[in-house]
Amino acid sequence: MTQEFQQYRLARIEGYRITRALLQSRFANGIGDFGEFEVAIAEQLAARPATVAAWRQSEMEQAGCREGMRMAALEFYWEHRAQIRQATLAQIRLA
Repeated sequence: MTQEFQQYRLARIEGYRITRALLQSRFANGIGDFGEFEVAIAEQLAARPATVAAWRQSEMEQAGCREGMRMAALEFYWEHRAQIRQATLAQIRLA
């Protein structure tokens, strides 16, 4: 494995773990508001790698970090999609 690919891989793992931890801490008490959840996911998808892992300077490292960040945000969304759907349906029934 080349040194450049190794740095890409490590940056991807780092971006994934940091983003995942940010989202989990933000919704540690559960997801009550779909709008807030949607904004949080959108913010993570739009975030620049330099804001998450500023020490990753090369283009290759930033690309890896960006990929990890996106993967974590999308995975988090899909894991909690059913919970969001149930909360939305409960709000509709109460209205």
